[in-house]
Amino acid sequence: MKAKPDAVRLDAWDVRILSEIQSDGRISKSELAKRVHLSASACSERLRVLQAAGIIEGFYARLSPALVGGMAFVIVEVVLDRHRLEDQRHFEAAIQHIPEILDCWAIGGRIDYLMRVASSSMAAYQDFMEGLLQAGLGVNQYYSLVVTKPVKSNSPIPLSALRQR
Repeated sequence: MKAKPDAVRLDAWDVRILSEIQSDGRISKSELAKRVHLSASACSERLRVLQAAGIIEGFYARLSPALVGGMAFVIVEVVLDRHRLEDQRHFEAAIQHIPEILDCWAIGGRIDYLMRVASSSMAAYQDFMEGLLQAGLGVNQYYSLVVTKPVKSNSPIPLSALRQR
């Protein structure tokens, strides 16, 4: 489990910086400073503080699944056998090391977790799920929702609400 980020109170400058780097993570520090109307040194320092506080978790390249080799994406609803805290912790710790699981969210309602899984094919996905069931993670049921086409994904977090504070 990740440690909570240090408390940093975001101001309008921070929100501008975060908005810009969400749109272009490869922007140079000097160009970022120009876009947010700060000096280069002030902008660099704010960026350093945002990273140190854990608000900026990292910089990544977004790959095109179609051009990388075509991937099958499946949204998986997971229901655990038991709902004890140690069962949830066991499941959550185990999936951290499974690269096919791109995202996993603990949710409330009729299911316990919602996962986004990548696979090279539907046959490979089925093999993956059979392995997951045999891994002793406490999965009682799962429901697969096959993604037929992406409509919207990897959107930046909308920071406009932060400006209202």
